[in-house]
Amino acid sequence: MSNLDLYRSEKDHIRENLNKYTIKAFKLLPEIENPRILDIGCGTGVPTVELAKISGGDVTGLDDNATSLNMLKTKIKARGLDKQVRVINDSIFTMDFPEESFDIIWAEGSVFVMGFENSIKNWRRFLKSDGFLVIHDDSKDKDKKLELIKKHGYRLIDEFELSHQVWWDEYYKPLKLLIKNFKDKHPDDQNLITELNIDQMEIDQSFSSVMASSLIIIIQKT
Repeated sequence: MSNLDLYRSEKDHIRENLNKYTIKAFKLLPEIENPRILDIGCGTGVPTVELAKISGGDVTGLDDNATSLNMLKTKIKARGLDKQVRVINDSIFTMDFPEESFDIIWAEGSVFVMGFENSIKNWRRFLKSDGFLVIHDDSKDKDKKLELIKKHGYRLIDEFELSHQVWWDEYYKPLKLLIKNFKDKHPDDQNLITELNIDQMEIDQSFSSVMASSLIIIIQKT
């Protein structure tokens, strides 16, 4: 395993600190036997794998980053989830499924790509009747987002916020320490250093001012 691959693996372990909030959101849904779930913008699949474990259903992870999807495929194989989880390399802009394909659509940090309103409007057709959409987004314009939910044929089931402090304590602070550790150990690995600098920039930008909390919204198609 390269230094870069090892770093990405360790970073994923830090991301798993936030799985408790994925579980919390899932438990706010009514029980669905063997649900079909679409995880849009799944990345390396930390929530994807967790959803497969807690739902017992079939999970489709979609992302356009082949490197991230290869990491997810490795996890799927290692955990024996081959029959439960499938991976699709496609863009949010071009993805297409038959209407009413999924009981649940999961979107952690991906609605910003098309925008909140366009996302909930365009994805609605993929949900079964009375299906659910779970969104993890920044908490800016919360009231406006809740109004858009009603406008586009959903009802609010529940919502909760992850504070600035939660993000710092459970993700960014340990990530910052991980970046420093890898920089100190491998200062001449240029591929690694490039990625470390990108991740450090994300931290710096997030905390250059008071970062807004993030918001998890659970809504149902009406």
